[in-house]
Amino acid sequence: MKTLSKLLVRARDIKPTLPNFRVRGALNPGAVRLPNGKIELFARIAETPKHGEKYFLAPRFEGTKKTRIVIEKIPRQMGKISPDYFLMNEHIYRLPTISHIRKILLDKSGMNVQRISQKPDFLGRTEDGDFGVEDPRITEFAGEGRYGMTYVSVSMSSGVSTSLAISKDLINWQRKGIIFRQQNKDVVIYPEKIDGYYVAMHRPEGTMIFDKPSIWLSYSKDLTFWGKDKPIMQPRENSWDSLRIGSGTVPLRLDEGWLVIYHGVKLQDPDDDESKKVYSAGAALFDIKNPARLLAMSPKNEPLLEPEHDFERNGFVNNVVFPTAAIPDKDGRNLLVYCGASDSNIEVRRLKISSILSSLV
Repeated sequence: MKTLSKLLVRARDIKPTLPNFRVRGALNPGAVRLPNGKIELFARIAETPKHGEKYFLAPRFEGTKKTRIVIEKIPRQMGKISPDYFLMNEHIYRLPTISHIRKILLDKSGMNVQRISQKPDFLGRTEDGDFGVEDPRITEFAGEGRYGMTYVSVSMSSGVSTSLAISKDLINWQRKGIIFRQQNKDVVIYPEKIDGYYVAMHRPEGTMIFDKPSIWLSYSKDLTFWGKDKPIMQPRENSWDSLRIGSGTVPLRLDEGWLVIYHGVKLQDPDDDESKKVYSAGAALFDIKNPARLLAMSPKNEPLLEPEHDFERNGFVNNVVFPTAAIPDKDGRNLLVYCGASDSNIEVRRLKISSILSSLV
């Protein structure tokens, strides 16, 4: 589909938190339109210490009210290093990076950066993302005067889980803790209740795989306890989303239904399980009254967005377009889709909403 694409933020635009750190990526932002019409992104900033030849440095957050970063020095002979992790002899993982969240202010068009926070706005804490907080999604709850931010909390004690924080001003956050436990990510909460329930999309994974990672739906009365779980979308064979899928943007209410932009993954060589992966994006439309009912989606042979620019094809992870926020532009005819690109950058794609809908099958 023809889109206007713009690279907004690169890793080099971000000042490291500590002098001995380097920024590996600015990626996967949540987004909200502010009362003044401007758009604010909440971006994941991934950093890593400058590792030496003798030691692997594993950073983590420590503290509850006031957070500090501590670094564990592990002799390299105690394990095996890779770009993504350090595997110790006891088969315990440590991470070379740590992520936090910073604000990026855009103008009313949503296409131009006005200000980047040069210090963290949201950090992990002991037992709440002590190994990092990642991939926020922001929901403005209709008629409630508050926002919800889901984020991946990576922790020594609770693994890779999804937590929730609530705010009235997008500055001060009340942390509610884990809402979807270990190996459950890509959580987006609908902006309004349906039949008296909050509704969330999420993507659980397990150790015993009978199917591929899929998108599920759950319901809650209080944003804390979730149930009535149901899978609603699965990967499709011989498709751009054949390997795994995950919910991406907060659902947008249209006359036609709830519109969601999601990500899908395929192997570059479908006959080789070890080949590189390609992350693309598609659209899905759900019934307004029954969000478990899928009405239409992007065709198997044509994703809505796919890696086509150099900043999407080459980075820390090549060939990645990862949608995490979608905001209508001021005239309401176009959709601004904010994505992580190659796990290194943040981009925006502007698409006509009518074109998105007409592309669905």
